[in-house]
Amino acid sequence: MDERFHHEYIDQTTLHPIGLAAILLLGCASLALPRRFAVIPIILSACFIAPAQRVVVLTLDFNMLRIMVVFGWIRLLLRGETSGFIWKRLDTVIILWMISGAAAFILLRGTTAAVIFKLGSAVDAVGMYFFFRCLITSWKDVDTIVQCFIVVSVPVAIAFLIESATGRNAFAVLGGVSAITPIRQGRLRCQGAFAHPIMAGCFWAVLLPLIAARWWGGGADRLWAVLGVAASMVIIAACASSTPAMGVLAGVVAAGLFPLRRNMRMFRWGVFAALVVLHFYMNAPVWHLISRVDVVGGSTGWHRYFLIDQAIHRVREWWLLGTLSTAHWGWGLFDVTNQYVLEAVRGGLLTLVLFVVIIGLAFHGVGRLTALSEGNKRIRALSWALGAAMFVHCVNFIGVSYFGQIIVIWFLLLAMIGSLTPLPAPRAVQHAPTARRKKRRALQRTPAHSHLEPV
Repeated sequence: MDERFHHEYIDQTTLHPIGLAAILLLGCASLALPRRFAVIPIILSACFIAPAQRVVVLTLDFNMLRIMVVFGWIRLLLRGETSGFIWKRLDTVIILWMISGAAAFILLRGTTAAVIFKLGSAVDAVGMYFFFRCLITSWKDVDTIVQCFIVVSVPVAIAFLIESATGRNAFAVLGGVSAITPIRQGRLRCQGAFAHPIMAGCFWAVLLPLIAARWWGGGADRLWAVLGVAASMVIIAACASSTPAMGVLAGVVAAGLFPLRRNMRMFRWGVFAALVVLHFYMNAPVWHLISRVDVVGGSTGWHRYFLIDQAIHRVREWWLLGTLSTAHWGWGLFDVTNQYVLEAVRGGLLTLVLFVVIIGLAFHGVGRLTALSEGNKRIRALSWALGAAMFVHCVNFIGVSYFGQIIVIWFLLLAMIGSLTPLPAPRAVQHAPTARRKKRRALQRTPAHSHLEPV
């Protein structure tokens, strides 16, 4: 198996009695709670149970998130909550992306271990995404999920403050994380129950725009927004990593672009043109700018630049099915700390293209949601926040490749956008519809109670 996926806890059962009791309780809650709250148990599992907590059965690893996905699908099938599902383009591309990545990975390696690994990844990705897609049907569901993250952020922030003050990770009692907090450049890098300090910071950096959007609800929502943003910033600061800090900056930039929402196409082309000019003006390629990023000290920006540079220069090596290893690309490049490069080296060019198409469809959906919510300030803010969170993911992908609990946020965000984005309006055959009729048709094809609805 690739060096990137060889962790010491793979193929080893690590399960504390408290962790077992917690996952059974959360699993039962997932089965019993009303649909609107059924996502909450998997959120709690992601925030408080380390990914190394797992049960191994016949060489098959079942970490706690995977077990929660199984519980979730039992719920969907028992309650018939898949009946109202409407298939959309984003769903198709996600399935194709998974098939492409799995086929390339297995064909290149040709081992049983590769088959098992990709089947597990498919359960995590497809199972989690479609579980969320079936449960999220309205803006009220999104609001409930965001509120849950705000409430959860407080105890998580307290745990990170304690870890920062003591240098000891309390979650180590349950196993799956180191008891001693790692130090870099004299700064403690707290991680709590998360797979890595960077993953913990990126997790909450993505959530910041959604939490901050509660401010536009007015009243008590503003207090919740302030509380959630403060707690999230404490967690991100305690991680002491540049990538989450850049994610926060990306979220702020995305939020600042809100006044340009009707001219985003022109803005995107302008940014692209500026990058092209910089590329030819600079002595180094434009992606060399990444090497200069060092927000908190001790950052490996040059490593990330060199990884991208090598991937571009070695397209012939990976374009068809990926490559078995990147260790020979340069010192330390066995560690693929870039999600875009990881998609390429594990699945080839087709898998990378499909991954980018998923991102493009998500942004397109956010644009439609924002346009349809112009009459409701709160929904409009939340719509734009979905796009800002997606942009944070895109920036994160430059500095890390996702593993552990953060995949919950990735597939949850895609599911929110996929569920709320209306189907394309049918093309007129004889008479061009008026603007009012176009808007009425779009609203009629939107999931029930999802637009312009108080939450």
